[in-house]
Amino acid sequence: MRLDSVHITNFKLLEDIELRFSTDSSRPLTVIRAENGSGKTSILQALRWGMWGGKGIPPGMPLTSTSVPAGESVQVQVSIDFSERDMYSDKETRYRLIRTCTETRGEGDKNQRDAPRERLLRLTDQGSVDIEEGRQARISAMMPLSLADVFFTDGDAVQNFVSGIGPSPRDRQEYVHQAIRQLLGFEEVELAKKVLEKISRRFRHELRGSGSVELKVAEEKLEKIEDNREGKLEERSQTRSRIEGVDQQIREDERELDRIRGIGDLDAIQARINQLTTDIEHLEKEEVNVRQQMKDMLRSESLSRRMLGNWLRSGVDVLAELADRNVIPGMSVGLLHDRLELGVCICGVELAEGDPKHMHILELIERQKQSEPGLQRLTELRHESRNITRATTESPEDDGSFAERLETLRRQFTDYKDRQRQKAGDLRVEKDRRSQIDEERVRELTGRLESSRLKKSEYERQLGQIEGRIQELEERFKQQKESVDRAEREEKLSSAFRRRSEVASDLLGLTTGILDRLKSDHVHRVSERMEQLFLDIVGADPTADSGLFSGVNIVSGSYDVIVHAQEGRTLDVVTDLNGASKRALTLSLIWALMEVAEKEAPRIIDTPLGMTSGAVKHRMVELLTSPIDDGTGLPYQVVLFMTRSEIRDIEQLIQKRAGVITTLTCSKDYPVDLVNDWVSSYPVVRTCPCDHTQICQLCERRNDQGRLRYREVSD
Repeated sequence: MRLDSVHITNFKLLEDIELRFSTDSSRPLTVIRAENGSGKTSILQALRWGMWGGKGIPPGMPLTSTSVPAGESVQVQVSIDFSERDMYSDKETRYRLIRTCTETRGEGDKNQRDAPRERLLRLTDQGSVDIEEGRQARISAMMPLSLADVFFTDGDAVQNFVSGIGPSPRDRQEYVHQAIRQLLGFEEVELAKKVLEKISRRFRHELRGSGSVELKVAEEKLEKIEDNREGKLEERSQTRSRIEGVDQQIREDERELDRIRGIGDLDAIQARINQLTTDIEHLEKEEVNVRQQMKDMLRSESLSRRMLGNWLRSGVDVLAELADRNVIPGMSVGLLHDRLELGVCICGVELAEGDPKHMHILELIERQKQSEPGLQRLTELRHESRNITRATTESPEDDGSFAERLETLRRQFTDYKDRQRQKAGDLRVEKDRRSQIDEERVRELTGRLESSRLKKSEYERQLGQIEGRIQELEERFKQQKESVDRAEREEKLSSAFRRRSEVASDLLGLTTGILDRLKSDHVHRVSERMEQLFLDIVGADPTADSGLFSGVNIVSGSYDVIVHAQEGRTLDVVTDLNGASKRALTLSLIWALMEVAEKEAPRIIDTPLGMTSGAVKHRMVELLTSPIDDGTGLPYQVVLFMTRSEIRDIEQLIQKRAGVITTLTCSKDYPVDLVNDWVSSYPVVRTCPCDHTQICQLCERRNDQGRLRYREVSD
């Protein structure tokens, strides 16, 4: 199928839009330039609705603009002109598919829509002919609804084509499985095989039914063995699918568990936290100890002596002068009383009561009591100053040693504080790492992995038993068939029945061979071509040690797409690939499928180059729009809906590859982005013939000045 043109009326903001598509195989690219909100997605949806009606668009999606007043009815129409080439005769037929309906705008998003009316016309040089009989069958054959996401792709959703969004591993690549089966024709051949199996069995039953009772019994026994074998083959297929599903679940759980474990072992992190906490507590105690030593130094006599300095020396000199003048020391009353009680003078003379010496001491005590009170304090100061002077002489401490001790304590205090801060930071990091480890999730994953491995082991055991049973049934079937064939040859059977049975058997064998080849050779060819395209787009060298991607392939049987990295690792297409790589992988798969299937169909992508830039963007467009030069390839179309930013840096490539370029603009962008006012009372999309290097009065935007050349609009 090849798109020629489309005419859209009253679909969303597309009031009256007509687009042509390039049909030149040497310039297969059609570019529809439009900024965000300018109708790109609406055109994609209009094409899907035009092809498949309500099944081609999201359920309940309104067709008309929100600016339509409530209660007003609007006729929506999409007319698609396309051509279909007969693969056997190479004859091309032109068609026009017209889909029309009336939608009445309701309150909010609640609209009423009548049943769409559909017409399919064959276009000839003599006019058009309505096709009534088999219309839906023809449309479905030319453009199956199941392949809508292959041919009409939203750029933002394209990355989900391979990565998927399903809840289970098997569901996540359902788009891929469906596309492979549809484009390579598996379903049609499988259906043909089932029909031929029934026919072959019926003809064989009729043939052998015309023989003896013994032959009929032998045939019934053969059919029973065949039924058992088919049942076991189906059981084997289901068991293999279960193993594949469990394998995928194991890979995903292991990948998630590895990611969690990559944060660190929980026990090791906890041990580190405990050690850091202990270290911090020890440093805090050391800090308290240093603080106490510094306080003690502040209260020490040595600091006081150094702080008093000259004032202390002056005081000692004054006391010495008083002593020289015999003003001090005064007599200590307490000392004299002590001597009297002991009865012995400090010089050793006895002081008996009534003795003149004893009386002299009493007189001294009395005079001392009557002397000036300050002399007592001066005397005490004199004694203390002698003690201080003596202590200084016996334990000399100069200013340098005190300062050194103080500096040492200060350094220790700073060191303890710095180490505390460092270890506190390490502790926060470790606690943050611990918080990232979901212990419950780890237990869940570990438990599920153990369960999955047990399931896989059990399924593999069952598969081994099934394989053994199939082998046994194959051998029994072979022996029984030889027995039936021998009996058949010995009996005179209907030649007509024999010919019909032989033809059906030959056709069944041919169909089985074709299906096997499709599932092996064709899938392998798709896999190889997809890998080549993908590696070329992302610029990966599979032999480079520093590269990320080493290859991609389609798994035979399951048809899952696997991305390989260096050192034998595989990458999860959901979590390990960025948006640009997912787009490249999906487009590579679709292009490879169409090439191998030799399916001529438009490849329409809305915003294809989002998340891509630089060389990747250039290589993607370069490879996906390469013309068929040698005449051996199948012609194809590429329709890209692109913004100005996507076009930037690939202008020359577009100029070389594009056969048609059209610009879409929406009036709602005035005056913020659009320069000129269209004087439209409601938002509407219009087209202009400006290419990717031009602007005009209709499409000129405020950031276009100086980058694009002005195209004068002729009257």
